[in-house]
Amino acid sequence: MTQTIEAIRREIVVGVGRERAFEIFTADMTSWWPSAHHIGSAPIERVMIEPRVGGRWYTVHQDGSETYTGVVTVWDPPERLVVTWQIGSDWKYHTDLVTTVDVRFTEDAPGRTRVRLEHRDLEAFGADAAAMRETFEQPGAWTATLDAYARGIGEAA
Repeated sequence: MTQTIEAIRREIVVGVGRERAFEIFTADMTSWWPSAHHIGSAPIERVMIEPRVGGRWYTVHQDGSETYTGVVTVWDPPERLVVTWQIGSDWKYHTDLVTTVDVRFTEDAPGRTRVRLEHRDLEAFGADAAAMRETFEQPGAWTATLDAYARGIGEAA
């Protein structure tokens, strides 16, 4: 029996409405995604989420190569995006590894949106599950990613 590993949960409040917050998170990910957070051999040119269930979450690199992160499993603008995270502890894409990143956008006040991110199903990492949870728990992981998103919104607003 596989032990369930507690999900990583992070949230941030941004100074735009839900529609804009969702749009920047999904359609303009390149503008805010931390440049060091990629698995390619060349710098990031574009980070893409195809806007539909079954759409790819991938990165195009400056040398023209592409690396994959996962696929869209829920596309419900402006409320919710769910994508798979299929990058293993070796920092490579694996078709047979599926963890889940669930992002919800809730109006906190007019022109303010609470963005809640949950990375779950970490037990899929198998023997590396506890170590990967610890990695994602670090300030430079999902916390830094949401901070970069908030900065990107400030620059886009």
